[in-house]
Amino acid sequence: MRRAAVLALLTATPATAQDFGATVRSPAPSAVAVTVYRNPDKYRQVPFDLRWLGGFALITETRTVRLPAGPATVRFEGVAGGIVPVSAIVTGLPGGVAEKNRDARLLSPAALIDGYLGRRVTLTRTDRASGRVRVQDAVVVAGPAGGVVVRTPDGVEALGCSGLAEKPRYPAVPAGLTAGPVLSVETASRAATTATVTLSYLTSEFDWSASYVARLTPDGRHLDLFAWLTLANGNAERFPDAQVQAVAGRLNRDARRYLVAAAPLRLDCYPLGTTTSNLRVEQANEDIVVTGFRVSNMSAPPPPPPPPPAMAEAPPPPEDLGDLKLYRVPERVTVNANGQKQVALLARRQVPFARVYRLTLPPAQPVARGATNVALRLDNRVAAGLGLALPAGSTTLYASERQGGLLLGTGRIEDKAVGERVRIGAGTSAQVLVEQTVPTRGQGRIEASNANPFPATVEVALAAPVGNVEPTPGLVDVEGRPTWVATLPANGRATLTYRLRQPGGG
Repeated sequence: MRRAAVLALLTATPATAQDFGATVRSPAPSAVAVTVYRNPDKYRQVPFDLRWLGGFALITETRTVRLPAGPATVRFEGVAGGIVPVSAIVTGLPGGVAEKNRDARLLSPAALIDGYLGRRVTLTRTDRASGRVRVQDAVVVAGPAGGVVVRTPDGVEALGCSGLAEKPRYPAVPAGLTAGPVLSVETASRAATTATVTLSYLTSEFDWSASYVARLTPDGRHLDLFAWLTLANGNAERFPDAQVQAVAGRLNRDARRYLVAAAPLRLDCYPLGTTTSNLRVEQANEDIVVTGFRVSNMSAPPPPPPPPPAMAEAPPPPEDLGDLKLYRVPERVTVNANGQKQVALLARRQVPFARVYRLTLPPAQPVARGATNVALRLDNRVAAGLGLALPAGSTTLYASERQGGLLLGTGRIEDKAVGERVRIGAGTSAQVLVEQTVPTRGQGRIEASNANPFPATVEVALAAPVGNVEPTPGLVDVEGRPTWVATLPANGRATLTYRLRQPGGG
């Protein structure tokens, strides 16, 4: 009995000593969906800074893996560099998931040197005497921190300090070193099988914003409204033919940055005791050459496309996602690495608007006669041609094509729910002027004039809470501010006198 127990223990030991069974590679997904959540603090900043994007994305991938019987480590390659490992959910594995790991050993010049310590490489260098390029065998003695030291038939020397061009070549990629981040999971299957697996995870370094393009119609009373969704991906990974969605609204989340960058190779040379000892130390970023393949620096993202001359079929309206709004891109698109992309977000034709002339004044302070800001006011209701949740973004207004399609104004709008008013900036007007005088202390007198041959609606807001101004006929609450709303006749004028509440007054 005892002999059998010892035999069983001995036979079990080799299995447990293995690296959790076989290794199964999943190089890429067969389908991918990207749902982007914007940065609630910086989503108004466009163009984006791809070096630091404060939004994030939910990546959902479908992969097919061939599993052996018994334990195995499944390596999901090509996941986003900003992946949050603890958020990963893997479904479809017959044996479930026993362990998850984020493998961050990325292919880089420094990582290659580290992987070849004590091993042979090939140096391509320029001969100092003849100027000819020659190939030489070398062994990496030290590196990559503080520089690289190699041993050649000529002796021990520091790489990159000869003053002439030289670079190492490697026969293969060291084990465990990958060109991109990897998420590995450990599982066990009772029998060999092919499984369709769904991998979902959160990743940082994403963001999106809306850009509205409005064009007046020939009648001058309606406009066609189109919106681009500008999507930014700061990861080094590309998501081809992806189903893209964008979520608007504010989430309660703890923002963390998980992006892992490949380390550059720093070759430091210190010419001590010479007349050049005080020269600045230069940094050399070596190319990686592995059996003829080169990993190059990322290229700059292409410029966004111009506004469309005519709107195509309208994208689907947003969907409710609790208190958030979900916008679906109807066609699959490719989300490029370290780049931006613009896709259609929403479109509406023949939206009626009212032209208003707006200005904000300090309460009870003299302001000289000046021009007003022109805005096109839209009612965000279905009956008024809209009725959509509009995410915050920039606005650009053009004249009708009959008028040459000239630019009329730019601006911004905040998040607008259905039922709210939307204003699109349309420049300034010297035809409708406003001035403010102070007849007595704590009192203001506003005068507006209209030089147009047609009536004009003015909205003059006071930069003060509503409760700080005495109730005055013609002064109403507009978005929390006391505002004078009046219709000036053609070539006419109007005045309003108001008084501020005194401290301690009722």
